[in-house]
Amino acid sequence: MNFDRTVSPKVEPINRVDIPLPEKCQLTNGIPLFSFDLTDQDLIRVEIVFKSGSAHEHSTLGADFTAKMLREGTVAKSGKEIADYIDYHGSFIEQTISKDITTFTLFTLTKFVHQTIEVLAEIISSPIFPEKELETLKKNELQKFQVNMQKNSVACKHEFGKLLYPKSHPYFSNVLANDFDVSREQLIEHHKQFLNLSDATIFVAGKVTKDVLKTIDSVIGKVENRNSKKSKIKRIDEAVATKVLLPKNGAVQSAIRIGRLLPFTMSGNDFIPFQVLNTLLGGYFSSRLMANIREDKGFTYGIGSGLLANRSSTIFLIATEVNVNSTNETIKEISFEMDRLKTEKVSNSELSRVKKFMTGSFLRSSDGPFNVSDKYKSSYFHGLDNKFNSLYLSKIQDVSSENVRDLAIKYLNDKDMIEVVVGNR
Repeated sequence: MNFDRTVSPKVEPINRVDIPLPEKCQLTNGIPLFSFDLTDQDLIRVEIVFKSGSAHEHSTLGADFTAKMLREGTVAKSGKEIADYIDYHGSFIEQTISKDITTFTLFTLTKFVHQTIEVLAEIISSPIFPEKELETLKKNELQKFQVNMQKNSVACKHEFGKLLYPKSHPYFSNVLANDFDVSREQLIEHHKQFLNLSDATIFVAGKVTKDVLKTIDSVIGKVENRNSKKSKIKRIDEAVATKVLLPKNGAVQSAIRIGRLLPFTMSGNDFIPFQVLNTLLGGYFSSRLMANIREDKGFTYGIGSGLLANRSSTIFLIATEVNVNSTNETIKEISFEMDRLKTEKVSNSELSRVKKFMTGSFLRSSDGPFNVSDKYKSSYFHGLDNKFNSLYLSKIQDVSSENVRDLAIKYLNDKDMIEVVVGNR
């Protein structure tokens, strides 16, 4: 076949990607398991997810310390024995905690799944929380906290997080130095109430054979069912707008955070169009905030905006660090860019560029078994149907300049924003 290389190939927008759906099953004891057999490589990722995160803890840092202490010793093995065993099998285990969920993740070779899943189940089901290791962890975590809180960016993030939620809401967080003095009894109680294997949901991705599923069922499917009570977290859609300055003598840079809560979920009609607006404003390197505040003004090395959806809140956020002498001017320029989106329609060429970037990002984040599993897991825990991911790109393409302007008028108003500055202005 002859090609005319003087003619560029026709480029068409990608309007739909059908993300592979998992095989669904239940273990013998009813635990739901979702598997993605999408590779020939001898690798497996097993995620055991609990629908309880830091928002469910009864004592500050209880969820975080409980998860970190699980590998420090069980009824049958010491922390060193656990580490050596997992390392010997070329595997590793990690834990992540959000407001809503706690996840324990095992990466292992398919041929070693039986040995390693037994250890993962053991550290979740029968930890002993040894006092010596707990004291070491408390000292290390407190030291890291105290060092990090000297950084303007960390202090700014901490203060902004406090202002998003009222003190009575489970999402409210205000970690202080004395909160690191958690007791072994607090961890035991948190584990007993919130980390019962029979309450878990399991996601398996990689080279998933029938033997792998049988192995997981033989280990975890025998766990005795035990109901645990979790309080339902009320959704919160707005925060009290305020401006806070935390001055630091001698500061060279100021950390800035500006944002608000938004009154829609991932399933809301405004969610995907607002993602387009956010990307245009500060969600990628060629965004307006970067073009203005980094490229034109030279105030910062980087500035960005983001959209974070928890199960009970949606957060819009702009963050940067600038020279203290540029603090006020930077805030003015941020306000200017938000106002410009409300008064001027974005050009078709700029909007098209943003949509292409978002399309490419979505395709990259959907490539490979682990990413596919992540996509499905996010939809699952946000209560979205299977159409959300398959229709995502077409909904991006449907966003018009008028949509962007209307959303900016609706949501990007200074009077609704929380503004935190740590440094000087």
